[in-house]
Amino acid sequence: MNNTKGVLTLSKWGNSLSIRIPKNVLDILKLTNNDKVSYQLKDDKIILTPEKNESPLRKMFDGFDTEAYFKNEPKNKEIDWGKPQGKEIF
Repeated sequence: MNNTKGVLTLSKWGNSLSIRIPKNVLDILKLTNNDKVSYQLKDDKIILTPEKNESPLRKMFDGFDTEAYFKNEPKNKEIDWGKPQGKEIF
C-alpha cells in the first residue's frame, strides 16, 4: 500500500464540516463521486475505510456455499456443451 501522508483542512458545508480528499489519494483508492466510505472513531482518531463496490449479482450470492451445492446434490453438476460454435465469450 502506498504510504501517503498529509494534512487536510475542515471546511464549512451547510451546517456540517467537510474534508476534501486530494485527487491523488482518490486515484490510489480508486474512489469516485458518490462512493461510500465508512468511518470509525478509535483512540481519538477517525479511520476512513472505502466500502467495496460489489455488484448486485455478487451480493445475491453472499453466504452461498458452492462446495456444498455441488457435493450434496448430484444433479447439480456442470455440463460440458463442447467448444463454442459461434462468437460466444466465456
